[in-house]
Amino acid sequence: MSIDTLWFTRCPAPTAASVAIRNGWLAEEFRGDGIDVRSLASSNDRNVHLSHYNHTQANSFRFGGYVPPFVAASRGSDLKVLGVAWPDRAAALYALPESGVRGPQDLRGRRFSLPRRLNDDTDWWRALVLAGYRHALDLAGLSFDDVELVEIEIRRAYADDATTGDGAGQSLWGARSQFAVQREEVRALMAGEVDVLYSDAAMGAILDAFLGLTTVMDLAAPEREGDTRHGHPLVLTASGALVDERPDIVARWLARLLDADAWARKNVDEMRRIIAVDTGLPEDFVEAAYSDRIYSQLDVSLDPGRVALLRAKYDHLVDGGFIPPAVDFDALIASGPLDAARALRG
Repeated sequence: MSIDTLWFTRCPAPTAASVAIRNGWLAEEFRGDGIDVRSLASSNDRNVHLSHYNHTQANSFRFGGYVPPFVAASRGSDLKVLGVAWPDRAAALYALPESGVRGPQDLRGRRFSLPRRLNDDTDWWRALVLAGYRHALDLAGLSFDDVELVEIEIRRAYADDATTGDGAGQSLWGARSQFAVQREEVRALMAGEVDVLYSDAAMGAILDAFLGLTTVMDLAAPEREGDTRHGHPLVLTASGALVDERPDIVARWLARLLDADAWARKNVDEMRRIIAVDTGLPEDFVEAAYSDRIYSQLDVSLDPGRVALLRAKYDHLVDGGFIPPAVDFDALIASGPLDAARALRG
C-alpha cells in the first residue's frame, strides 16, 4: 500500500494529538518517508471536511468524541478504534437563577432543552445531551416521563461553522464552532422557552461564567471514580485499510501520541496554552472546563475500564436509535497498533 498523505482531524478537546500536531512531531515523523501529514481543514473540499463525521477520507486518523465513529461504522465506513482517553470533563445541568430550579428536587415537570440538527446526518450533540439527561434523571430518581423535552430546531449544519486553512496545526474546529453549538439553546433559555439545559467542557465553562447560571446538578464522571457508564471518552480511530495494510505507520503515529502524553506531564504551562488554543478558551478557564489534573490525562489505552466505558456509550446510541444494534462493537477494536507503539518506545 503506497501512501503519499496521512490525514488527521480532531475535536476541540484536550488530546495527545493536539500536542503532537502543534509541536510538528507527526509531520517530522513521516517526512523522511515522503509522506505529507495534513489536516482535513487544509482541503477546500467540503466532502473532505465531512470525513470528521463519516470517516470516509482514506488514510486518516480522528481523535475526538465517540458518537461520529460509531454512526460512521453503522453506515459502512471502514474504521478501527485504536485507543480511548478519559480526561476529566466538567458536565452539568444548568438553569437561570430566577427559574427557581436549584437542585434535582426541582426537576419534575420542567422543560429540558433538546437540540435537533435539521441538516446534519450525525447529530452528535443531541446524543450527548440525551446521555446527560439520562444520567441526571437517574441520579434524581426520575425518568423522561417526569420532564418535558422541548425540541430546539437548528438549521445550521455543524460544518457551517468549521474553520479552514493550511496553518500549522490547523483544526476544523475552534472557538467559533465550539461556542456556536448551543447558540439556539441559549436563546431558548434566555427567552424562557426552556428551564434547563445540559452543557459540558469548554461550552459549559463559558456559559456558566458569562450568564451566571445555577448549576442544578454536577454530572462530571472522572475516571478515578470508575463510573464506566457516564464518563466522557475521547476516541482515537483510523481508516481500517490503513490499520490492516500499514500497521507500521499506524504504530509510529501512536508512538508520537505516547510521546505527547509524556511531554504534557512535564510541560504544564505549555499544555495549558495548547488546550486553550484548541478549545477557544481563555487559559484561566481551562481547569474549570476540565480539571487541574487534565495535563496528566492525555494517555491513550484500551484498558478494560475504558473499553467498558466505550461500550456503555455504544449501548446508549443503540438504545437511543442513533445506530442499529447490528454494529459489531468488538470488531471495531484494534489493539495491535497500540501494543506495537508501546514496544517502539520500550
